[in-house]
Amino acid sequence: MDKDEVKKERKKTIKDNMKKSNKLFDFFHIISKNNKNLYNIKEVIIIMFFSLGIGFFTCFLIITIFNDGRSYFTINKDLNKFIDAYYTIVDNYYGEVDKDELLNSAINAMVNSVGDNFTNYSDSETATSFLETVEGIYEGIGCTISKNENGETIIVEIAKNGPSEKAGLMINDIILEIDDIETKDKTVTELSNYIKNKQEKNVSMKIIRNNEEMNIQVTKSTIEIQSVTSNIIEKNNKKIGYLNISIFSSVTDSQFNSNLDYLQKNNIDGLIIDVRNNGGGYLSSVTNIANRILKKDKIIYQLESDNKIEKKKDTTKESLEIPIAVLTNEGSASASEILAAAIKESYGGYIVGTNTYGKGTVQQTAYLSDGSMLKYTVQNWLTPNGVWINDVGLEPTNFVELSEEYIVNPIIENDNQLQTALDILTK
Repeated sequence: MDKDEVKKERKKTIKDNMKKSNKLFDFFHIISKNNKNLYNIKEVIIIMFFSLGIGFFTCFLIITIFNDGRSYFTINKDLNKFIDAYYTIVDNYYGEVDKDELLNSAINAMVNSVGDNFTNYSDSETATSFLETVEGIYEGIGCTISKNENGETIIVEIAKNGPSEKAGLMINDIILEIDDIETKDKTVTELSNYIKNKQEKNVSMKIIRNNEEMNIQVTKSTIEIQSVTSNIIEKNNKKIGYLNISIFSSVTDSQFNSNLDYLQKNNIDGLIIDVRNNGGGYLSSVTNIANRILKKDKIIYQLESDNKIEKKKDTTKESLEIPIAVLTNEGSASASEILAAAIKESYGGYIVGTNTYGKGTVQQTAYLSDGSMLKYTVQNWLTPNGVWINDVGLEPTNFVELSEEYIVNPIIENDNQLQTALDILTK
């Protein structure tokens, strides 16, 4: 294109723009002419700029509200230092940089600087595993695998009435292949993740049982993790119900109720609740369990935040009227301590064993865009009598250290903590 053509093109562009401007001017002129009592051109232009200002302010306000009072500009300013550091390393470091690891490490460092052991960060894989545990429900085949001393993949546990049991798998079966994938060079985590993440429901397994090779097909389904088990122990002509709670998941309260219903139908004279080595779980789950035990309006626990204390009371008509003992140890934490404290202080029950862990705080979780998770402390919890047990633990009514005999041979007869609870409830 020569100079004359460039000039012609430029004139054409200017002319087109002028036409557009004139068209806009004509629009305003028509409004003004046809409705003189409405607005003149000057007023329309003022209104336009005013509307733009209002729109900008509204957007700014919305962004601020949806960021918990922090505007986009504030956030951008706060993160400039981090972003500068991140890209300085990514763009200039002489070696290879794993961007995901860089971000994970940065978030971990940020969370650790809070100085709270219970405020932490988990990557997406760990977060998924945690969620399955506390939800008490997962999609799978209902068996637990491990490696034996020979490096073979074996089945060590099978869920009752789960897909693996229904398919005919048994404990100690050696798994050679899963969907034609040899297991010998795969870790337990890799194999478990493969089954869990597989889109198809059917899983084919080649196993060895009693030196015989066989193929078994298992169909994945929703599995509910059993967190409550029960049985009845008879002593001194009395029936004592025994309930073991391994975690307070989202389904633990319903499992507790069904197990307690069974025990009550058998006319138990007392109840032992075993929360030894139970690290806690959902606050809602332990609250529902306490509601089943305590009388209405009895305090379950108290929550403290911003110098305000809220008393959480029993809201149901259901309650128990039998002697109760809770078994605890240093592994009993959080929700376990809440239940034990409620039974001790609001029910008048017994705590048998050793001092609990001493976790007097409440956490919430937030899932990030990639599936990773932040867990952070939001409140302190207090016992019904207003005691904060953090770093101290809950003191038993009957202090009993677990015997060496039980550690060597873990049978009911050697469990001196359980036997002490039985003596208390049957005397």
